[in-house]
Amino acid sequence: MKYDIDEMAKNFPVEMDVFEILFCDGKNLLKVPFIERRKILEKIIVQVPFEIKLAEEIITDDDSVAEKFYKSSLSAGNEGMMMKNLQGIYKPGSRVGFGMKVKPTMDTLEVVIVGAEWGEGKRGQWLSSFTIAVRNPETNEFVEIGRVGTGIKEKVEEGVSFEQLTQLLQPLIVEEKGREIKVRPEIVIEVDYEEIQKSPTYSSGFALRFPRLVKLREDRSAEDINTVDDILELAGSQRNRGVSK
Repeated sequence: MKYDIDEMAKNFPVEMDVFEILFCDGKNLLKVPFIERRKILEKIIVQVPFEIKLAEEIITDDDSVAEKFYKSSLSAGNEGMMMKNLQGIYKPGSRVGFGMKVKPTMDTLEVVIVGAEWGEGKRGQWLSSFTIAVRNPETNEFVEIGRVGTGIKEKVEEGVSFEQLTQLLQPLIVEEKGREIKVRPEIVIEVDYEEIQKSPTYSSGFALRFPRLVKLREDRSAEDINTVDDILELAGSQRNRGVSK
């Protein structure tokens, strides 16, 4: 299928909202405080409606003003908002100490691991990406809803680790093809996520966006995990909150 890019651009215009600058006129701005970087943006950006503009911002220490701005952002279809330290420098790969993303917290889910993938490089001896599933109450089968690889620790002493999960899952392997494995559905974990999306990729018909392991649920069996009905209900409630499908 060929796409008429010009026609699509007319029907679905894209607007760039500029929120950061790291280099300008040959000068590295990584060590420049955010409030000064913002002033530079305000000087150089020529705003054109529906084409390019500065990202909206407020400077306040009033919680009610910040909350109103946050709710307005969600109503506009945004994920949330960024809170930044006005004196913060830009630290690549990290927001610690300089800023944080604020977005709605979704409910956690209890899911079972049904598959995994062997890692590469330093994680080559561990399983590092885990296929997770919920239960279909009508058939009592487990249907996939995504893969999780974040929230898992490198070191055992830090929490639930790749090594620990690998040790738990290895005796449960029922099929292995290349780096991919399938396991008996016995290991239950709790995950949080950003949102639930419809997806043909997984057998549940849904996918968790950015799932993250919260904890290992050794007190739960696979029969206790969340069901497809729960997913349908949660997907409906997130639409009511204005979260995108």
